[in-house]
Amino acid sequence: MVMIAFGFQSVHAQDTPIKIVTGHPDLKVKVKRCAASGKTIILDLVFSNEGARDVESFALLGSPAWNRGEAYDDEGNIYNEPNGGKILLKVTNAASYESHTNAFRLLSGIPMRVSVKIEDFSTSATSIAFLKLGVDCEELGLGDHNKSITFRNIPISRD
Repeated sequence: MVMIAFGFQSVHAQDTPIKIVTGHPDLKVKVKRCAASGKTIILDLVFSNEGARDVESFALLGSPAWNRGEAYDDEGNIYNEPNGGKILLKVTNAASYESHTNAFRLLSGIPMRVSVKIEDFSTSATSIAFLKLGVDCEELGLGDHNKSITFRNIPISRD
């Protein structure tokens, strides 16, 4: 009887809700998908400005350029610049992934798609346990070099 009770206590990333901290109540982010192909993870996000005023200059920073992005998987691996990990970003239909986005507008009530690519990710990890992206937006009070958006418990779907 005791063995049966303990058998039901395991918790997986899929059972734990995704947690997102943006640093501002008007800035919302949704995870649309997180998919892996081999050692590459693609995370599609939708950013929304729910404030009354448009934000004219918003930028995100990954790695390696400023060493502001980092990720951890559910197996304890770290993906950041000192470890050779690359966290790259692309806004909507930009041509390529880069270490940072150019400043873009976040219009009030209009969503903006951002894609994150993490290279050399573990092929056996089932979730991104923690992801940090640097953010630069003076209008939202997020212009300090220490400001970031964090994500926890993002399940990964695999082919």
